[in-house]
Amino acid sequence: MKKIVSIFIIVSSFLMSCGSDSNVENNDSTENNQKSNSSCLDFAIAEKYNSLDPIHITDVASFHIGSQIFEPLLRFDEQDLSVKPLLAESWVVDEDNLTHTFTLKKGVFFQDNDCFEGGKGREVKAADVLYSFKRIFSETNSYAYSLLKGKIEGSEEFMNDGGEISGISIVDDYTITFKLKNPSSNFVSLLATMSTSIVAKEAIEKNVAIGTGPFIYNKDLDTEKAVTLSKNNNYHVKGKPHVECVAFNYVKSGQEQLDWFMSGKLDVITGLPSKSIKEIVEEKIADFQKHPVKYVLERYPQAATTYLNLNTAKEPFNNIKVRKAIAMAINKNKIVDNILKGEAAGPGDHGIVTAAINKYDYSSVIGYEFDAAKAKQLLKEAGYENGSGFPNLILAAGKGNTSLRIAFEIQKQLLSNLNINVEISSVNIAEKNNMNAKSECHMSLNGWLAEYPDPTSFLSLYYGKNVAESIEESSFPNESRFKNDEFDKLYEQALITLDDSKRYELCLSADQIIASEVPGIPLWYHEDYLLIQSSVKGYKPNPMNIQYLVDVKIEPANLHAEKGKGK
Repeated sequence: MKKIVSIFIIVSSFLMSCGSDSNVENNDSTENNQKSNSSCLDFAIAEKYNSLDPIHITDVASFHIGSQIFEPLLRFDEQDLSVKPLLAESWVVDEDNLTHTFTLKKGVFFQDNDCFEGGKGREVKAADVLYSFKRIFSETNSYAYSLLKGKIEGSEEFMNDGGEISGISIVDDYTITFKLKNPSSNFVSLLATMSTSIVAKEAIEKNVAIGTGPFIYNKDLDTEKAVTLSKNNNYHVKGKPHVECVAFNYVKSGQEQLDWFMSGKLDVITGLPSKSIKEIVEEKIADFQKHPVKYVLERYPQAATTYLNLNTAKEPFNNIKVRKAIAMAINKNKIVDNILKGEAAGPGDHGIVTAAINKYDYSSVIGYEFDAAKAKQLLKEAGYENGSGFPNLILAAGKGNTSLRIAFEIQKQLLSNLNINVEISSVNIAEKNNMNAKSECHMSLNGWLAEYPDPTSFLSLYYGKNVAESIEESSFPNESRFKNDEFDKLYEQALITLDDSKRYELCLSADQIIASEVPGIPLWYHEDYLLIQSSVKGYKPNPMNIQYLVDVKIEPANLHAEKGKGK
């Protein structure tokens, strides 16, 4: 993501969504405890999506909606996150690990739309794949470009001179090859991300959100209260999806989402509010124990880290002693225990890479522990004894209740432990991204959900070659504007190292540099609870928060409350 990417379940800058002020009235249950629209699957997002253009999607709300509309060549399996075919039927990698040949699935059509002749979606061909990748390399300000930068042979020449990309060749209508400049550990994974979704030239030219996915966007169903996607009856997996529509309802707070769920107006909620899970279960114990059960509660790790981003190109964070002092002045355990109520995989005591990356020894990376006395000494060494002469810091944080509580806690701790003042700017994700792009804040409360299941997805946050020349230009995803030659070399080497164990060793070394140099301060690693109405079958949670909904069914006989969505 996502995307990812800047990803928002708990904090507003977590490549996810945040607040909305929509007021929604509850509907009474019917006598038969049936929802009014039992064939629609309902989720909640806290803030309006930022974009439905795959190459520009960097927040989780946009990712969740867009991933139902658009599809890439490959996809991640919901269970083990292995890469599987989607628009591609199969692929072959040559012995040199440079040439990748993809055979497209026949009979895949773009969704019907007036942008096509006669309003009927046409078949996807290799030319559409080429067009989609040319578009990525034509828009160098896109997140998609940052992922593929320097990977495909001839892409730089195409960017400078136009024409063709020598490393992408159409063999026939259903076969296309990619030739890479170097072996790549993540190229195949990148072809399973939202950023590389295949789009139609006709749709892009008409500025309409049309893809090949299981659900269709209709601007008439995009309201102030919800975005509702309709079933694609011509989807290339016959007989699917099973539900008639998917609705993403704007529900501002986690507590409000929980209330909606309990009243039957949401089918699934993730990232439960910091109210104790034990409390929820105790209050509704009968609903978890009856036969059949009314609710299903699941717990699963997320490949996500929430962190405090520091702008290293802006005083005073161009001073490493100041960054270290800030890191040692924040009590992360207090945040996890008192604000999150333990809803985390653990405090961010190590590197930026989460514990959820399989076989990655994240605990071997040593971060800075809370030590107020050492923090004061470091600040003194930096020339700001007892905070004297230290500038007021601007912290950008989301509008959500939990996000603001965390920001206020950081503000309180830095004042108490270092005698420095923090001004909190409560903004939505688009506003936060803009503040970071223009260096209008010193710090921001950020989160990162892995774009693909590898530590390099997290380490991309600090790749120096993504830093813009001007401090007032966007450097996304490297919003810290961190530059370190040793880190860049390790990161680049990791991207071309195919052996997992060797790549992970490189990543651990790079991760340790980040932990030591402190361009960002990991606050906690994510572990989420998921509540599902028992009527929902086939929903599969996973560490990357992918919502693959074509297999999901709703069994009306088990539904207990009338749906009351305003669309």
